[in-house]
Amino acid sequence: MKRKKLWLFTIIALFTSVMIGGNYFTPVEAHSKQNHADEHGDNMFVGGTLLTKNRSKMTVCVENVSSIRSKDVSDEKIVAKIEKQIEKLSKENKRYKEVNYDSVDVEVTEGCSFTPFLNDPSNSHPLYGGGSGDRVVDQPSKESLGIFIVDQEVIDRNFDKAPNRWSPEELICEGHECFEVTKGIYFTPDEIKDIKKDKTLYQELVYGFGLESMISNEVDEEKQKKDREKKEKEKKEMKNNNS
Repeated sequence: MKRKKLWLFTIIALFTSVMIGGNYFTPVEAHSKQNHADEHGDNMFVGGTLLTKNRSKMTVCVENVSSIRSKDVSDEKIVAKIEKQIEKLSKENKRYKEVNYDSVDVEVTEGCSFTPFLNDPSNSHPLYGGGSGDRVVDQPSKESLGIFIVDQEVIDRNFDKAPNRWSPEELICEGHECFEVTKGIYFTPDEIKDIKKDKTLYQELVYGFGLESMISNEVDEEKQKKDREKKEKEKKEMKNNNS
C-alpha cells in the first residue's frame, strides 16, 4: 500500500510538473533519477523523448482485444488510421518538434508485446477506477505507447468520469519511487471506426505523446465548470433582486 501511494503521487506529479523531452518530471525527480543512475550504474533511464535506453525509436503498438472482429477494427486498418493521425499531429502540433519527435523514428506496429493492463477485470485505473494493482517491470517494453481496442465494459469500469483515456501500462521503480515509462490509450470499436471524425481521439494522441498535460487539462475543465456555476448563480441572484 505504501508503494502504491508513492507511485500514485509520482504519476500525478508527472502531469502537473514541467515538461522535459516530452515526458513530465519535476526537476527534483529528474535530478534524483540521474543521481541514482550515477551512483549505482543504472543505465535504464535516458533523458529525452524515448525515456529508456532500450528504445531506439518511438514505437506505438496497436491491438484489438475486444470481442468484435471485423474489417473496420482489424489491427491493419487501425494502424493505418493511427499513422494518419500521427502525421497530422506532426504537422499541426507545435510541441511535436519542440520535444524532438521529428528527430526520432516513429513507428506504428500491429500487436503489443504487453497485454492491456485494464482489460483484466481484476485491475483498475490508478486514478479513475479505484486503483487496483499496478504493473512494475524490470525491463520496459520497446513500445512507448499502446493503443488498445476494448469492449465498452472496460471503458465503463475505468473511465466513466475520466477526462481522458490514458492509463499507465508499465512502471519502473527505484527504491520507493516509481516512474511511468509506457502509456496506454483505450478506445471502443465504435470510436476507432470514427477516428477521422472524432477530434477527441486526436487529442488522446496529443496526451499519449506527452505534448500536453492531462491533469492540468482536467484542472482547467474544473475551473471552467466553477466559472459557469458562478455566473449562473450571479444571474439567479440578479433575477431575484429585480423581481
